[in-house]
Amino acid sequence: MPGVTESPFRILVAVTFHFRESRLQYLFQVLRSLCEYPVEALDVVIITNADQDEDLKRIRDLSAPLFRSLPARSALSTKSLSIESFPKLANPWLLPWSHKHLVSERFLSAESAYTHFIYVEDDILLSFENFCYFTHYREMLKERRLIPSFQRIEYNDADNHLYLVDQVGVVDFNARNRVDMDGYAFVNLDYPFNAMFILDRELALEYVETPSFDRERSKLVRPEWDVACRAAMGLCFENPPEGFRARYVSPVDPSALITPSWSWVYHLPNNYAKDRLKPFAKTRVDQQFSSEADVACWRPASKVVEYLALMRGKKRSNGPELSL
Repeated sequence: MPGVTESPFRILVAVTFHFRESRLQYLFQVLRSLCEYPVEALDVVIITNADQDEDLKRIRDLSAPLFRSLPARSALSTKSLSIESFPKLANPWLLPWSHKHLVSERFLSAESAYTHFIYVEDDILLSFENFCYFTHYREMLKERRLIPSFQRIEYNDADNHLYLVDQVGVVDFNARNRVDMDGYAFVNLDYPFNAMFILDRELALEYVETPSFDRERSKLVRPEWDVACRAAMGLCFENPPEGFRARYVSPVDPSALITPSWSWVYHLPNNYAKDRLKPFAKTRVDQQFSSEADVACWRPASKVVEYLALMRGKKRSNGPELSL
């Protein structure tokens, strides 16, 4: 079996993981996808609230096999895993902010050889194809001060369709400014939350100087977003070009009116697609720009249904849920 050629990338990754044993399965899938990147170097740091030896051992035992070298891969390719614990935060929702020092102190250090920084929550499956899409269109869009973005998707096994987690209702494709490239129209989406972001060095240098990099000042940028969401917004709203509400743009096939699969990131829990109480993941991927307003079929649940679901949720709850 011939050796696999690595892509010339050296990536530092921060994965936020609020420890819950039931969510270890998602963490494993996220790490497995990252470890399949054919790159020169991949260093993953798990940011967690866990500090008990047995909990940290669970994380290491689950993750360690993924970081073992494959004989067929180049000897120049390296992978590493480390864990940083933040167990005494005043608010568990502050955990997503605990990775920021990795950007300013490690990724941007004078000795750093990293080409990219990735921040991702513990249930977002980010493929190498996703990463290649970003790096390709990042170069093509940079002169316009735009950044290629992603959409979270879920699979609903009740009807065997894929749904857009953050797209609440349909939107008018023709009503928004666009940049045309490679047969795609790059446009702002109404709900640009990704639960992750990617930076190259140029973007990182800009990011650390912006209000979005600071927990308190980020409130000025997006006051309606909660503290955990603001931790993941990157440069989305920092100084967008004229005619655009955000720096983040997504590609749309103008003939089929659908975003391509390589711009989707999979939300592993699939916890919104069948949740009648939430409007998220109710718009199908092929209906985002539909002219039929009723294709997004979510309607508020009755008070009785809402109360019963709330009671079930209280019984199941065993800690804060950081993933949105």
